[in-house]
Amino acid sequence: MLLEVVYSPTLILGSLAVAIMGSFTALRLTSNLRDLTAGQRKFRVTQGALALGTGIWSMHFTGMLAVSLPIPISFDPLRTLASALLAVLVVGMALLSLHFGVRTKTRIYIAGIITGLGIVSMHYLGMSAISANCIVTYSPAGILLAIGIGIASSIAAIELAYGNRSLLSISAGSVVLGLAISAMHYSAMYFTVFSLGVELTHVPTSLLDTDQMALVVVLSSFVLSGLFLLMTMPGDNRFQLGGQDIAPTSDVAARLGEQDQNTSSAVSVDTSTNGTIVPQKQINIPYERNKVLRFLPANTIKVIKADGHYSRINNGEGDLFCPWSISRIEKKLDPADFMRTHRSFIVNKTHITGFRRDGDKAFCIVGTDNGIEIPVSRSRVAEMRKVLQLN
Repeated sequence: MLLEVVYSPTLILGSLAVAIMGSFTALRLTSNLRDLTAGQRKFRVTQGALALGTGIWSMHFTGMLAVSLPIPISFDPLRTLASALLAVLVVGMALLSLHFGVRTKTRIYIAGIITGLGIVSMHYLGMSAISANCIVTYSPAGILLAIGIGIASSIAAIELAYGNRSLLSISAGSVVLGLAISAMHYSAMYFTVFSLGVELTHVPTSLLDTDQMALVVVLSSFVLSGLFLLMTMPGDNRFQLGGQDIAPTSDVAARLGEQDQNTSSAVSVDTSTNGTIVPQKQINIPYERNKVLRFLPANTIKVIKADGHYSRINNGEGDLFCPWSISRIEKKLDPADFMRTHRSFIVNKTHITGFRRDGDKAFCIVGTDNGIEIPVSRSRVAEMRKVLQLN
């Protein structure tokens, strides 16, 4: 016997709102991460995954509470919890793929596919939690439609949000992603059939009615998202430079380069001139951390790695974000001290401690103990051997 399904318009709107809020929180948390360390980025991505994962699950659960059946039903708590954890885990994988490594079209598509499949998997795992008095069956066409909507909408939302990381694009991407989550859920529900079970069992009365439970879920999701957003609000949005504050712009480093503020004077004693103090130029490379633009002496740098249009600098204490491209940095460095070993790497010659061949591949080792292996392109092997006096 098929059961008639009635939906609550108020709870449908509530489920849509919580999906958009969770999407906005996640996309906002994961914006402008390029000036953070790897550890800080992982923490922000984790927060984003929790916000979006719980938002997806809250949307699903509120959407299920919006369903009114003529018989009482219950939800298996373990499967319900598993569906929430699955949403957080899958979304976390998608966000990690976007924020570690060069973000390309392929990565965006992969992240969209992961997110879409995660939303669909969470939905059907959550549906399997329905127990007592009810048999739930699914249409293959409905499952395929849900997968298609989930993947296509997730890719579109990520492309929109990550195309230009402005507040407007993030907001638009949040709305699209929230609508995608909701559209997937309700399209799947349209092709879902509820039938009366063989035996009717008694379902204990809940302390909260459906509306009250939905209100608790929605408010909890909004509070969690709000706390995450408040935790990431900086106390001061200005860069600090030499004791002065300047308004942050996307071209700060470029303007500094034009004004030759990337170098500072240093002095040394030249013994060949009877102790005359001779001014020398000390090369400084800019890096950003916690909205503060600083400069790093070039002689403290061990490795420089390209990161899209920007770079990562390793000085032995961790990776630092540099707003310059690796080609621009190379022009500033002294070729007597630094070597471009690969299109994506520059190394400080004084920190090279080893050399290794692996078939056609070559690597130089930077640092002692657990040194970093840096690839050396074929065209640079001869120069590397000369630097290490291996010829």
